[in-house]
Amino acid sequence: MAYKVKSTKDHSRYDDMIKQARIFEERSLYLQSKLYEENAELTMELVVTEFSVWNITISPLECAHENMMLDFISQTCCQRYLNKIWYDDIGGSFIGVLKKGLLTGCGCCKQNEFLLPKFICSPFARFGLHYAFFFVVMVCYSAFLLTELDFFDGIKSVEIYEWIVYTHLLGDVLEQCRHVVLKKMKFPTNLSESNESESLIRHSWLYRVKNYLYNFWNILDVTSYILTVTAIFIRFFKQTTTNNLTRRFYSLSLFTMYMRFLHIILVERKLGPKIIMIKEMVKELLRFIGILLVFMMGVGVLYHANMYPKHKDMWNPAGWTYWRIWKIMYIPYWQIYGFNFLDSFDANSTTPCTTIQSEWESNPDIERCNRYDWVLIVIAAFYMLISNLLLVNLVIALFSFRFRRVQENSEKLWRYLRYEVIMDYRTIIPAPLNLVIRPIMLCMSIYRKLKRCRHGNDVHNQENDREFIYFLACF
Repeated sequence: MAYKVKSTKDHSRYDDMIKQARIFEERSLYLQSKLYEENAELTMELVVTEFSVWNITISPLECAHENMMLDFISQTCCQRYLNKIWYDDIGGSFIGVLKKGLLTGCGCCKQNEFLLPKFICSPFARFGLHYAFFFVVMVCYSAFLLTELDFFDGIKSVEIYEWIVYTHLLGDVLEQCRHVVLKKMKFPTNLSESNESESLIRHSWLYRVKNYLYNFWNILDVTSYILTVTAIFIRFFKQTTTNNLTRRFYSLSLFTMYMRFLHIILVERKLGPKIIMIKEMVKELLRFIGILLVFMMGVGVLYHANMYPKHKDMWNPAGWTYWRIWKIMYIPYWQIYGFNFLDSFDANSTTPCTTIQSEWESNPDIERCNRYDWVLIVIAAFYMLISNLLLVNLVIALFSFRFRRVQENSEKLWRYLRYEVIMDYRTIIPAPLNLVIRPIMLCMSIYRKLKRCRHGNDVHNQENDREFIYFLACF
């Protein structure tokens, strides 16, 4: 609500609401710490139990996440419960979980309880399996792009690497759509309200889609999907003699996948904050690009107007690659990195070139000869002074400020983002395993409902069905 008030430019009321929010946040932190000291198990149940307040159903932990309450999520109580979810209550550390979950399941250690299905069902194992498959697909994608990207000549021309990429893409898209559209799983606790009213407000699917697209890593996912699907359509339905356009889209898609793979580092305590720093710096850079574009366009127009006076063919009909906007932006952009391009300001520096208007207008491959003007050197001197000494150092200062901010709160930010990872992988089945497991679970769900309709709500039958579906979910 405070941010809605801020959008109306009512800063006084915004400051008052933020102060009130801070007061209640401090009270919640104090209450959580005191309750945790008295009864740790009860407090851990309280933070994940959904309650209805003002007809809104939400848990304290989810509310803290949606409102960026880093201090609340960073508390020992929340982190301990998240650790139990992450390892599915098998152990408290990585080594302990591997010993109890994996080694006992393989028969390497003696244990009374068979924990392998529970280990495989844990978000930790799902996360590891997801990125193991993701890494294999990246290798196959790279091999396909480097060796097998040839002209499409029927299904037989599609090789094994390409099939692997497409299968994983289909499974990943379907799993992400399911994850966004369906409601999040509740945490069943002893404190949960039994009679839940249907009129209580929950997040709509539109809100969940918007919230999904606000995540930086999800944007990379969606970008990769769009680029890959575009490349597939071009490859199968609009081939050219060189196939260059298809290769470009596949290359961009693969690049976004490599960037997406950095997400696995987020769960590591030391390297995770470094990825957060990179992400925040990219955001700062994107905001700063607007200022750079104004400078580049202004200087580029000055260059072009004096090098090519009375140039009327700005939007060449031969194609968008021949538009003069690229010529206008080319020199100012590279001058930011220290290239002065003084030789380009000499008369007739571009070869081959012509001074006959009909020739360079009819043949876009022939460049127009430029004219020398001493003012170009003066403009370049002032522009490089501003861009290299002022703008670039301003970007460095912004990066340094963002680095210090993230470094100061690195532990809290890491714990906050770890919550997102754990919540996401509670229900996600790694692609392409979901293409096999989800249909089986759907059939079993239909079978269970039909069985209930036929035999009634028998408790024993429900328990057997639940155990069987749990076994399927554990692969």
